[in-house]
Order: sequence, then structure tokens, then C-alpha cells
Amino acid sequence: MGDKPDAQYLLTSREPERLPARQWLDEQRNYWGIESGLHQRLDVSADEDRSRVRHRNAVWVLSMFRRISVSFFMHWRAQNSKRTKATLPDFHEEMGLEHQRRAFAIVNSKKSTALESS
Repeated sequence: MGDKPDAQYLLTSREPERLPARQWLDEQRNYWGIESGLHQRLDVSADEDRSRVRHRNAVWVLSMFRRISVSFFMHWRAQNSKRTKATLPDFHEEMGLEHQRRAFAIVNSKKSTALESS
């Protein structure tokens, strides 16, 4: 079973000389890099596939917020490569706790300096 090489077929309107095998392979790798990166985070971590929002503008706004969240997550994760928990839900949890700490500090502060550490 492992003796034969895998055959892959491509249906395209492009002539073979305009899409050599190496270029096609590179395009496929780029596609799956995107699919397993951003799309995986949106589908699995942000649970985007289960969204039942159907209004066109609401879908667009929510998708932009999800992508912004992923961008913030990527920046957060890059700041400390030794994090033991570094998934998108971990990021959301940590940000929620941070906002709770700041809100508590603002409510309990005698001066308005609680926001200066932001």
C-alpha cells in the first residue's frame, strides 16, 4: 500500500506551462497554512461555525471582532513563548481576569491613578 506514490489531480482552466507542479504545490501549502492557522482558530477556538447570526452586517461586524481578537491573541502569545496555556480561550480568560482586576482597582482606589498602569 505504501509502495505507490499518491496521485493528486487539479482541475483548472490555467495551462500547464502557466502553473508548473512546483508552483501548484507552493499554492497548496500556502492555502493549507491559512486554513490551519486563522481558519482553525476561528472555527474551533472562536466557535465561528456554530454562530447563528444571519444578518449580513452583524455577521461582518462579528467576524471583524473575531479576527481582531485572534490578532491580539497572536501578539499576546508572542510576548511570552514559555506560556503553559497559550490558546485563544486561555487568552480570553486571562484578559477577562485582567479586566476584573483593573475594575476592582478602579472601584477601590482613592485616587484616579488606577488607569495609569494601562
